Order: sequence, then structure tokens, then C-alpha cells
Amino acid sequence: MRQKRPGTRDLFGDQGPGTCRRAKRAAAFTLIELLVAAAITVMLAGFIAILVRNVGSTWTRAGTRLGADAQARIVLDQLQQDLEGAMYRDDGNIWMAADVLTGATGGATGGLWIAAQRNPKPTGGISLDMAATRAELVPQDRSKLEQARFGTAGVWLRFFTTRRGANSNANTISAPIAVGYQIVRRYSSANNQNLNTAYLLHRVEVRPAATTGNNPRPGVLETGYDITAAPYRSSTSGNNGAQSGDPRNLQIVTATQRNLDSVITDNVIDFGVRCYVRDPESPGRLRPIFPANASGGLNNSASPLRAQFPSNTPSSAPNYNHRFLFPDVIDVMVRILTDEGAALIANMERNQTPALTAPLKYRNNIQQWWWGVAQENSRVYTRRIVINARPL
Repeated sequence: MRQKRPGTRDLFGDQGPGTCRRAKRAAAFTLIELLVAAAITVMLAGFIAILVRNVGSTWTRAGTRLGADAQARIVLDQLQQDLEGAMYRDDGNIWMAADVLTGATGGATGGLWIAAQRNPKPTGGISLDMAATRAELVPQDRSKLEQARFGTAGVWLRFFTTRRGANSNANTISAPIAVGYQIVRRYSSANNQNLNTAYLLHRVEVRPAATTGNNPRPGVLETGYDITAAPYRSSTSGNNGAQSGDPRNLQIVTATQRNLDSVITDNVIDFGVRCYVRDPESPGRLRPIFPANASGGLNNSASPLRAQFPSNTPSSAPNYNHRFLFPDVIDVMVRILTDEGAALIANMERNQTPALTAPLKYRNNIQQWWWGVAQENSRVYTRRIVINARPL
């Protein structure tokens, strides 16, 4: 029989008959331990789910911002090309014009504004704050261009330029053209079965010269260099706005509302400009002339810009008016909805039963609700553009 050495214990014999059973019980999990482990697992799973959701939400927001950024670059680059090539002569004609479209039906929108069935973009009032002075703004944000609002349908800007767009006539490449920018709300597709509407920014271009054929249609050379003349804003013989490139397209893009040839981008809910002339006596050496009063102060007046005099015309000159000066510098602002914002606005404006009501967050005010959703789900882009034009 095996003898034990003094001071040693037998692994089995010394512990007695219950030792093996106790070791087995010690190796098993108790109910409390299982519950704690399950709780920890649930907590980890919840944390991971929240993390994945946040990452996905951040990714989606980043994607929509990138989409808006890309659209803004297209708009601002095209505007910069056109404005840097702007031209005028000191002949008393109006070579650049800007109107604030405070309303949205008829008028300068040319009937291209399809009013929303419910909760439309507010007309005037809360939508018109070109000087950015509304009480809700904190003091450091007041007067900033990115906080301004330019009426229901934004600014209708048109002028003559030597730059070209996508639909240029190669045979008259050196001739000046007339271009116009404005936002409208109309069908988002050329498909007649598609009744979805969207906020669209148009850039229209008038052909340089008359078309050829038995019934030539006029261009800029035949129509003349006065951007507010009747052919550029009303129907005349041989110029009924039925074809792309007609002078009247500055006001009415095309006769059919479903032609989207001139659309630069969509989801644009505001478009505006601030125009300046150089003045050593003014802060920053720039004096506002639109939208501004005679002393150069920004205000919410909708007085249109009618540029026909050189920017350095003295105030003592006959018929002097600050809004008749051709600008030296133009600040451009465009507000673009993200994809999520466009969906939210479309849902607000859709006719549905029961009708949506403004949340308490917006004091149950429909107008504040529209602008609240728009601001929270849009991005504002600005660019300063120097005008190189000199009178001929």
C-alpha cells in the first residue's frame, strides 16, 4: 500500500467522499451569475445598436450635405462665370436688373409657381428679411447674408454677359447674351403623369442672334440691350416664349411648365444677392446699393435694382439714384434643402387627411413651422464675386 510522505495530502483520500461533488458544484454558474451575464450582454448589445444607428445617421447626414455642397458648387460656379463676364455700356439702357419676388403667383414668376396645396412657403412677411434684422436672431448673426431671406420666390436676377452656358450657339460665340436666374416651384419631371412639385433654380439664356429659316426668331442682337425692355418680359411677334432661347424666356422659362432644360439644380428654397459699389468712405470700402436705401444702409425695401450708370457716377449727376448704379461687387446667397429636408417640406405641403397642424415647438404657427423645418434641414452657401465690367 502506497505510503504518504509527511506534510502531504492525498488529492482524493484526504478530502473525504464529498470533495468531488463540491468541486463540481464550484465549477457551475449560479442563477445570479447567469442573470448578471445576461444583463451585461443586453447592455452591450444595446450600446452597439445605438452606436450603429448613430454612425448610420451621421453617414446619411454627411451624404445629404455632400449632395447639397455639390449642387451649390454648380450654382455658384455658373453664377461666377456669368457675372465675371457681365457687360454694360454707358448709354442709359438697363444692363442689369434684380427684383425681389415677394409674392409667388403670376407676375415675374411667369406663372411657373405652382402653389402648395397645404402649408405653402409663406408669402412676404416672415419670408422677407433681406437685411437679416428679425428679432429671433442673436445679435452676432444679424445683418449676415446667410441669415437673410429674399421673399417667397427669391431674387429674379438678369443681365448681359459674354460668358456661355450649356446651350450656347457656337456660330455666334463672341456675341453677348442675356441670362436670367430665378427660383420657381413647379413639376419636378417632364413626365406628364408625374405631379410631384419641387423648388427649382433656373438659369435661362437668350440666343445671341436670330435663328435661320423662313420664320427666324429674334435673339439679343435683334432685341437690343435693355434687360427690362418689353421683348424680355412680354409676348411680342415672333417671340411668344414657346421655344428655348427666346428673349421672353427671361421671365417665362418656356411655354410648357414641364420643360426642364434650364434647371440648374433642385431643392433651392431661397436665392438672393447683395450688390455694392466701391466707396472709400464706407466700411470695408464697399457701399450697398441693393437692397439698400440712398445712404447705403441695408434694408428690407423691395425696390428693384436697375443698373444703367457707372458705379462711380457722382450723386450730383442728373437722374442719379443709388439703385441705378452698376455694381462692382455682388454677394450671392443660395439656400438648398438636404434630401431629408426636401422630403419633410414635401410632406408638409402635401394635401392629406387629417391635415397636419403646426407643432407646439413652433408655437402652432404654420409660417414659423415651415421656416423652422427649412432652416433645420438646409444649408446656406455664399460667394463674393467681383464684377470686371467697365462701360464702353
